[in-house]
Amino acid sequence: MPSVSVQRLFEDNRGKLDLVWLAGQHGHPREVTVGALSDPQAGLIAHLNLTHPHLFQVLGKHEVAYLQRLGDDALAKACAGIFSDELVAIFMTESCTLLPELATQAEQRGIPVMGAGVDSAMVINQLRHYLSWELAEQDSLHGVFMVILEVGVLITGDSAVGKSELALELISRGHGLVADDVVDLYRISPETLQGRCPPMLRDFLEVRGLGLLNIRSIFGETAVRPRKNLKLIVHLERPSGGDLSTCARLPVGHQTQRVLGVDIPRVVIPVAVGRNLAVLVEAATRNFILEQRGIDSTQQFIERQQQFMRQEEEDGHAE
Repeated sequence: MPSVSVQRLFEDNRGKLDLVWLAGQHGHPREVTVGALSDPQAGLIAHLNLTHPHLFQVLGKHEVAYLQRLGDDALAKACAGIFSDELVAIFMTESCTLLPELATQAEQRGIPVMGAGVDSAMVINQLRHYLSWELAEQDSLHGVFMVILEVGVLITGDSAVGKSELALELISRGHGLVADDVVDLYRISPETLQGRCPPMLRDFLEVRGLGLLNIRSIFGETAVRPRKNLKLIVHLERPSGGDLSTCARLPVGHQTQRVLGVDIPRVVIPVAVGRNLAVLVEAATRNFILEQRGIDSTQQFIERQQQFMRQEEEDGHAE
């Protein structure tokens, strides 16, 4: 399960946020895991909140001024609210001075407190983006992930159906390879999945009879892409008995495949001898692009057919 320690968060963002340690540094191994993003009961990061504590509490000039105005009893109660059981770390922004009461609690409880030289809004925006990226839900699927006409297309199908050979032909036609065999998918926003290649497989494509091919070395830098958002799944399927007549000529409705809680459009292409799969996949991608623009070829044909039928009926009544 993906996780981020406070130490790694500090190192990764120190330059951008001008971070320094203020207190509780011995709590640097504390971690936040992927579950934090999907837990509706836990806030991730925001300005100081005592009624709904966040995993990361952010204190700027306004929050510090508020705490300084409190009496001893009220300040003690506020500190108890800040140092909740869920708290991972505290950020003091705009180079604010750390209150002695907070420093004492942080050292006693092992809660890291970091100072930032930038304002609260920048800290919140930067770390929210960083944590969403690092803690994205993830899954791995079998297939070949391509960038076709700048659309992220995952080609799936049974073993030996011809996925890698198809990918090789698409690469030779100017499209890009992201990953072969295994694709790591990350949910980087509620409706967005990003596909990446596992480090071990990066740049390589396995083709039966040829072995492993280094696509970057053979076709150049532009033939390989580091990542792409998944927009379309093309599934290669052998028809029963190899007979294409068993496949529907005009599929009704739009298929989708649910991945990490996101519905991804899915097209099934029957595989048979003599079919140019590269052209078919390109056509499926172009059709997907048109559908995203509100142009549905099948619906256009149905409407045209209905118009012709109405016209024939009107002509019959006229006679």
